[in-house]
Amino acid sequence: MAPASPQPLHVDAVLGLEPALIRACGDLDMDSVPSLTAVLEPLLAERVELDLANVTFIDSSGVNALLSHHERSRAAGGRLVVLHPSKAVRQILQLLGVDWLLAAQHRAEGKHDPGEGTHGL
Repeated sequence: MAPASPQPLHVDAVLGLEPALIRACGDLDMDSVPSLTAVLEPLLAERVELDLANVTFIDSSGVNALLSHHERSRAAGGRLVVLHPSKAVRQILQLLGVDWLLAAQHRAEGKHDPGEGTHGL
């Protein structure tokens, strides 16, 4: 089910940090996945933190993009870590059975760091 009024996706990249920080805001859907992919693609071999706190909607295309980038990043020696998923993102990931992606939500608070024996991004 699509949201009542789509919010265009806005992606900000804070490069030069280790890890790089990417913030997404708006709807992550079939139309906006290319915007996120364009920012993430050059960073495949790097460690990237993706903040999804302000993503208002995610569909299967968005979830697939996260999973795909996660796998390709790991193969290239990088790592994608998802931080602070919004309630909407968390609910869809749980519904689809890929809520293991949420392992990173407390990383900034010093809790479990994904990638250490988990499937986390």
